[in-house]
Amino acid sequence: MTPSPPPAIIRGYDVLISAGHEGRPASCARFPQHSCNLGARGERTWNPIVANETMRVLRAHGVRVVRLPADFSGVYAVKLAVFIHFDGAVPRCSSAASVGYPANADPRFARSWKGLYGRYFPFGFRPDNFTVNLRRYYAYKQVRANAGAYVLELGEITCPAQHAWLAPRLGWVGDLIAYWIARVIDKGRVPLPANASVRVRRGSSR
Repeated sequence: MTPSPPPAIIRGYDVLISAGHEGRPASCARFPQHSCNLGARGERTWNPIVANETMRVLRAHGVRVVRLPADFSGVYAVKLAVFIHFDGAVPRCSSAASVGYPANADPRFARSWKGLYGRYFPFGFRPDNFTVNLRRYYAYKQVRANAGAYVLELGEITCPAQHAWLAPRLGWVGDLIAYWIARVIDKGRVPLPANASVRVRRGSSR
């Protein structure tokens, strides 16, 4: 039996941004090798909002972005790959934000994201790669990223307090991710979001 040829490498982009669970369940039949995980309730709505805003800001500053749904074909050679997610947990409010990456990723970039987001997100972080899905995220195999591939879990959507804090800030979170990405890849001169100089306290509506 002749082995399948290796997949073609897709080039020409600085950054890959994927919205977790986006396009499912419609895409599941075309990608049976992926688990048809639909995410936490509301996640398929929120993930694309954040991913699209991140893409918009980066492209406006000259960064070449490929924006993909949860399931996609091909292998992409980029500087950085980012997979946008929100967590769900049972019991509720037992999780928070977190970061996942493969074993060969540079953890200092995960630390830089946590240091930035943690200045504003008042609910803390779980340990890096604290779940199998974070450590072995299926799409890691589809990127060749110089600065690494990272799953950004932006908070627990099933926790009422975190949901209430996140809901009015989805665009701002996308702007913050764009700022972080531009700094990691050293391209684009994306500014820090305008209100990011003010720490948001727990329960604040700012």
